[in-house]
Amino acid sequence: MSGAKFVKKMIFENVRNVFLFISLNLSFFPVSARQIFPESPGFNQVVITEIMADPVPQILLPQYEYIEILNRSNSHYYMKDCKLQIGVHTIALPSIVIGSGEYVIICDLEADSLFSTSGFTLPVNLPSILNTGQVITLQDSSGNVIHSVKFTDHWYGSPDMAGGGRSLEIIDPDNPCGSDINWSVSADPRGGTPGKINSVMGDNPDFHSPLLLRATVPDDSTVILHFSEALNPGSVSNTMIFSVNQNLLHPYQILPLGPDFSRILLSYHTSFKPDYIYTVTVLQSPSDCAGNQLAGNAYADFALSELPEVSDIIINEILFNASSDGVEFIELYNQSDRPVDISNMAVSLADHSGVLKKTLFLKEHPFLLLSQKYVVLTNDSRKLIRNHPLSHPGNIVEAEDMFTLPDTEGLIVLADTTGHIIDECLYSYRMHHDLLEDVEGVSLERVNPGNPSGDPGNWHSASTTAAYATPGMPNSQMTTADNEWNINLSSEIMSPDNDGVDDFVTLHLQSGESGWTGTVAIYTPEGIRIKSLLTNSILGTEEYLMWDGSLQDGSSAEIGLYLFYGELYSVRGKTKKFKKVIALVRK
Repeated sequence: MSGAKFVKKMIFENVRNVFLFISLNLSFFPVSARQIFPESPGFNQVVITEIMADPVPQILLPQYEYIEILNRSNSHYYMKDCKLQIGVHTIALPSIVIGSGEYVIICDLEADSLFSTSGFTLPVNLPSILNTGQVITLQDSSGNVIHSVKFTDHWYGSPDMAGGGRSLEIIDPDNPCGSDINWSVSADPRGGTPGKINSVMGDNPDFHSPLLLRATVPDDSTVILHFSEALNPGSVSNTMIFSVNQNLLHPYQILPLGPDFSRILLSYHTSFKPDYIYTVTVLQSPSDCAGNQLAGNAYADFALSELPEVSDIIINEILFNASSDGVEFIELYNQSDRPVDISNMAVSLADHSGVLKKTLFLKEHPFLLLSQKYVVLTNDSRKLIRNHPLSHPGNIVEAEDMFTLPDTEGLIVLADTTGHIIDECLYSYRMHHDLLEDVEGVSLERVNPGNPSGDPGNWHSASTTAAYATPGMPNSQMTTADNEWNINLSSEIMSPDNDGVDDFVTLHLQSGESGWTGTVAIYTPEGIRIKSLLTNSILGTEEYLMWDGSLQDGSSAEIGLYLFYGELYSVRGKTKKFKKVIALVRK
């Protein structure tokens, strides 16, 4: 360290020591002096802004883990008796004053001298930070959450970046609850920016309203509401905004569940009845950390769960060979008339002899699976939703410890907590449609819920129009009977002039039999093709194809008669051709 830097550092530390002396002796000063340093920061006023969880292999920073915090408020704070919780470890932070806009590097005692050249350090006995799935929480002296982050290695964006030597940095500190969409791997050549403005710093505000995803029932007098993101705990203090069955029941207590506050525990004086479906409605609008309000009158159904019996819950869809930017998933379906909480079950991967090799216990992933409903298990819910537009966010459970499925074949076993098998399925890439040259990113869907899981003929590739997967939604190939094709148009006349009347026409294709492919296009009466709707596409058992009067190049078709013409082919050798006439008029 140069002489000038050393002198500068000593002056800085002496000034801080003066502040600290004042902080420790506030009782000797008038009220105005005490107000300089409030006792501790409130919710999201001091935030975690950088995490070095895996410093190996070293780039240019010290080969030690660290956590950076930032006082994003306009006030100085006295951090006396504040705590940092890393997993099961709780560290009492030294009594310091953190100034407005100031960064602090929390590092291990033996790394203090190495990081002190980068900024103000707070040396502690820092426990090891897990490389993925770690919860880090900053708490005040009363145990209240100031800020919390739960990160996974998916936040780095790629396996290469998650390989070590680089930190995770928050993008916009003013969006502290932004989760993975507000964090990125450091772009600094050193691998991180401890004690300084983050290399990925930028505006990244949250304009999305929170969603009420579902409700679970821990016991017969409590309900947990699950939301899509963290809520502001102060916005959910009124018990009257939570109504069960049209204002018949209101909770006597509301408890936002930390550290992420994406769940709310509602406690009732009255016990819920078995064999009854309740509905909880949020009458007013709680808000997230950014102030975005929940949509009015959001609701979720719930009931007391029962233990599943054989074939009550079935394996319904499997994506075992994800694309390079995709993610695997297993979908379950409740075909019984009983509500079942999946926390009483486990999903396993077994070899051909039935010996379990890997198991995902669902105890830590409660989800109330009501009759005729779906739940999807995956290790990255955001990536799943991003890659499959027909996903249902409220039916997805993110299990970071979910095992990887073999790309060629595997045996999936669903069992209860006592080991009794509820359902099992041996999947294989050979069960995909013969015309698919590449099955990457294509799920296998169960055709008929009532037919055996072990029947290869009861599984089929998801349809092309469903973007090759329907996680949390009815299968594109689902049927309960074999029916003849039903083909019709929503109207025989269309007038695409944007007046809201007959601006488009929909072709409805319906068959109770999976295994069809097809080509559908729009033709002039002279046989000239003007618009392709499907080309050798895998069809679901029900398809809706829309035409808005545009040509293949996007221009508008002239007034006149046109034909919907299709050729459909079955893997069983069946064929179906059809023509439907539509008149295009303009006012």
